[in-house]
Amino acid sequence: MTMHSVYQRINNLSAFLSTCLFTLAALITATTFILQPTSEAVSKGNSLSVEHDLTPIFHWNAKQLFVYITADYDHSSEAKGGRKIIDNRVVVWDRIIRDKESAKLNLVNQRPKYPLRDYSKSWSNALPANYTLHYDVMPYVGILTSGTAGQTTNPVKFPTKKNKAKTW
Repeated sequence: MTMHSVYQRINNLSAFLSTCLFTLAALITATTFILQPTSEAVSKGNSLSVEHDLTPIFHWNAKQLFVYITADYDHSSEAKGGRKIIDNRVVVWDRIIRDKESAKLNLVNQRPKYPLRDYSKSWSNALPANYTLHYDVMPYVGILTSGTAGQTTNPVKFPTKKNKAKTW
């Protein structure tokens, strides 16, 4: 009968604990696929007046949310051989939400954080934009998941050249 040394016992214990820890992390990562974030409500309003409740997206593995609003619009330009339609998606506002209590968005007449700029320097060929509220769920353990929480009901027209003071 041989006695195991202290180093062998520490090695066996650390190997067992690390196996248990990695198994637990793998199970938590698997729940990320089962607990897909959902948000039933649709954003109200146009442009950057948004009222939305993102608390159903938070669950026990959600560390924080990255929420952002994009303006999706088409821009037609004269190219060689005819007209060309260019799809544009521009982020105009974002926020990091760290807890469930601050997950209720209430943006009223919010100015865009990032101004819209177009390479043609003219919004005359730009079609009205749809604003979409997106989110990314950053979990404690697992993969990053993302989704769309809402969209404007009607496309929003860009300002005319007379309203040059506005950037969007």
